[in-house]
Amino acid sequence: MKRDVLAEEQLKLELIRVLSKFFLNHLEELVRKRTGAFFPVEKIDTMQLGKRLGRRKELQLMTVTVVDSLQNQKYDVDLAFKFFTDTESSIREGNGAVWLGEVLKNNFKVRTPQLLYFSQENSLLIYEGLSGPQELFDSDLDEPQKLFLAGMALPYIHGVFQYKVQVDRYLHLITNVLNRLNFAAGDKDELKSLFKPYLRRIGLNNSGANSFGDYHPGNVMLLETDGKTSSTGDMKIDSTNIYLIDPAYVEREGNVDRAEDLGTFFSKFAYNDYYLTQTFDKTSEDFELLCKGYDYTISQNGVSLYDYYPEGTTFDFQIALGILIDALFKVNISGFEKSEIRLQTCLNAVKYILKKNPFEVE
Repeated sequence: MKRDVLAEEQLKLELIRVLSKFFLNHLEELVRKRTGAFFPVEKIDTMQLGKRLGRRKELQLMTVTVVDSLQNQKYDVDLAFKFFTDTESSIREGNGAVWLGEVLKNNFKVRTPQLLYFSQENSLLIYEGLSGPQELFDSDLDEPQKLFLAGMALPYIHGVFQYKVQVDRYLHLITNVLNRLNFAAGDKDELKSLFKPYLRRIGLNNSGANSFGDYHPGNVMLLETDGKTSSTGDMKIDSTNIYLIDPAYVEREGNVDRAEDLGTFFSKFAYNDYYLTQTFDKTSEDFELLCKGYDYTISQNGVSLYDYYPEGTTFDFQIALGILIDALFKVNISGFEKSEIRLQTCLNAVKYILKKNPFEVE
C-alpha cells in the first residue's frame, strides 16, 4: 500500500497540537532561556514540520510558534519528536533521557536536549530541538579539537568512582558474536584464546562505570559560543559546548568497562583504517587525542583514566570487540557476509589488534 505522506504529516501535526497542553510549561522555559521573554504560553499558534532524521526517519523536526499577546510578539521554538514502533524502545530511551538530563542538568560544558514529553501509550518522545549545534564531524573545528571534545564529555557520564566490571557481560558478547559470524572453527578458537587474557584483566581492574551505550560521532554535537566553559588553553575548545543525543542505550549500574564507549566510538574508524592501509596508524593517533580529552575532564577530580587500569588497559579489547559487533550488524542488515573479502579483513584486523596492541596509549 502506498504511503499517504501528506495525511501522515497532518496526523502528526494534530497529535502534537492535542498533546501540547502537557508540555506548554516547558515551552515557556525554552522561550525564557533563549530570548529572555517571560509570558504564559497558553497554546501553540502555528506548527511547521521540518526534516526527518535517523536510520528509519523516526526523528521528526518541527518549529512551533507561540505568541505573547501582551507584547504582540511571536517566538519560534524548535522541537524534535520521535515515534517508536514498539513500547519497549520508547520506555528505554525515555528512561535514558530522564537519567541523562538529571546527570547533566547543572553542567555548563556538556548538555543534552531537554525531554519535554514522554508518552508510553503513543510510543512518543518530544525533545527540545537543537537548531544551532552541528554533528561532531560537521563542525568547523579542527579534527584534533573535535576528538578532544568527544573525550571530554565521557567522564561526566562514566562518573569518577572505581567499580568492578561485570566480566560475564563480555564473555557472553564474545561467545554470541563468534557463534553468529561465519568464521572457520580454527579462527574462532584463536580469537577466544586472544580475548582470554583481556577478560582476566577486566576482572582485576577497577574500570566499572555507567555507559552511554551508543557513543558514536553521530550522537555528539558541538556548538561554538561566546562564553568559556573550560580552561584547556585552547580558545576554540574552551568556548564550545558539547551536546549528547539519542540516549537509548545508557546503562546506569556502574559495571560496564569505561573503555567500552571508547571502543564503540572508534571501531568503525579502526576497521576502515585497516581496510585501506592494513595498519591502525591514523586511528591510534586519533584515539590518543580522545583519551587526552577524557583525561582532562577526569583529572579535575585528581585521577587519570589509567588509574582505573592498574593491570593494563582494555582499549584494544574493546575496539576489537566493537569491530566484530559491527560486522555482525552488517551481516544481519545488509548481507555484509556475502563479501568474503570484507569479512576476512574484519578477522585480520581483530587478530592484528589483539596481538600487536596498537591502542595501548600511555
